[in-house]
Amino acid sequence: MYITVRPPVIRSQLNRRLFSHSPLNILFFGSDQFSIHSLKGINDLRQDGSKVGKLQVIARPPKWCGRKNSILRYPPIVKAAEELGLSSPLLCDTNADLVNLRQVVKDGQYNMIIAVSFGKLIPGKLINDVLYALNVHPSLLPRYKGASPIQYTLLNRDEKTGVTVQTLHPSKFDQGSIVARTKPLNVDQLLAKGITSEFEDDVPIKTAIMMDQLGMEGSNVLKDVITHGLYLRDCNETTEIEPSYAPKITTEMRQINWESDEPESLLNKLQVLGPIFTHKQITTRDGVTAKRILFHDLKVVSQCPDDLKKPGEFTFDESKRNLYVKCKTNCVQVNSIQFEGFKVDNAKQFMTSLRKRCGPEMAQQKVFL
Repeated sequence: MYITVRPPVIRSQLNRRLFSHSPLNILFFGSDQFSIHSLKGINDLRQDGSKVGKLQVIARPPKWCGRKNSILRYPPIVKAAEELGLSSPLLCDTNADLVNLRQVVKDGQYNMIIAVSFGKLIPGKLINDVLYALNVHPSLLPRYKGASPIQYTLLNRDEKTGVTVQTLHPSKFDQGSIVARTKPLNVDQLLAKGITSEFEDDVPIKTAIMMDQLGMEGSNVLKDVITHGLYLRDCNETTEIEPSYAPKITTEMRQINWESDEPESLLNKLQVLGPIFTHKQITTRDGVTAKRILFHDLKVVSQCPDDLKKPGEFTFDESKRNLYVKCKTNCVQVNSIQFEGFKVDNAKQFMTSLRKRCGPEMAQQKVFL
């Protein structure tokens, strides 16, 4: 793979001896499928025996999720570590938990930290206890610093993306020095490769594909960095890439604006962020209010039914059993839809329950807000 880096510059005789003779003992901080690819790459080097000695995974604690918080879900990397035959991951969530790892570093003689999609800032005190600290980030930094680079790449319909290995900054996210990067990668070509790993059902399809494909690219770059000692060089690479940010995805980003959103934009948003939502007026004992409606599956159609005139209006075709909603231009066909707090319905089930859930008067108003 072509990597946009200069040849390594060895800083000292000590570093040269460490690189030549001392295997790296690594604390690996990860969570999702993107990070699992990097973990597998480092484990390959561990099994080779020359570059990596110890490998200990650090993960976030499990969370209750699902309806009525009935499912305790561990981060995917916990299962991956088990399948690789590694020691059980150490679970850390708070800053205090992470600072307490200093004793683990001391006792285990760990000399490198690698953080990949961990979701927490690694404390400066812990970073300062090891010789090397790296991060694998799914964008061509400094573009899309922040928590959601894959989502912003897809939402903005960028043509190119990539992966960066950078040093960990002791107090800020994505402010380290660039160690290595992939060449620019074509987004459409990555999406066309599809998924090769297992994902939870709630990971949107386009995001899952990019996590998978960029994860493999990132693993290759990281292995190159370790194998060739690129982490030892003086990192002061300049770039013409314009800095930008990719902050956390908010609930508001999933809301539909019927007046401005195009059908293709809604489909893309659904495939990147997961279920998108609108509102429908309903009648309650306290009067008229708005109920959130979630769209789980839709597709773009080229022709709208004649009775749809304004954005947000919807109609049901009895013969085709299809629900159509008017957008700024053209329509979307909604296949899976849900009144918040109820089960996911198909179009026919949604229309059948409309009167009961909205009240007779509001059920007659076939429009989403």
